[in-house]
Amino acid sequence: MKKQFLECGKIVTTHGIKGEVRVQPWCDGPDFLTDFETLYFDRGEKPFTVERARAHKNVVVLKIAGVDTVEDAVKLRNRTVYVNRDDVELAEGESFVQDLIGCVV
Repeated sequence: MKKQFLECGKIVTTHGIKGEVRVQPWCDGPDFLTDFETLYFDRGEKPFTVERARAHKNVVVLKIAGVDTVEDAVKLRNRTVYVNRDDVELAEGESFVQDLIGCVV
C-alpha cells in the first residue's frame, strides 16, 4: 500500500528572529520544497500553511503561518516535514523512492 504522506525533510534550526525555520530536505534538492503551499507534521495529520519558502545553500528556509517569533520556531526543531503525494507532479518515468521499496530488480 502506498503512503499518502511522504517524509520530505526535517526542521533543523531557526533562521533569523521572525519565526523562519531551516529545513534539511530529504528529496531531490531544496528547490523541490519551495513550491508547496501546504506541508504537514505528524505523518500528515497536522497540515500547516507555508507563507513563503526559498532555497538557501543546501537547505530550505520556510516561514510557517502562525510562527512569528524565534521562540515559536525553536519549538519546531527536529520535527519531520511531510508532503502529500497528491500535491506532487512527477515527470514521466519518475517515481517516489517509497514506491520502489520491495520491487523486484
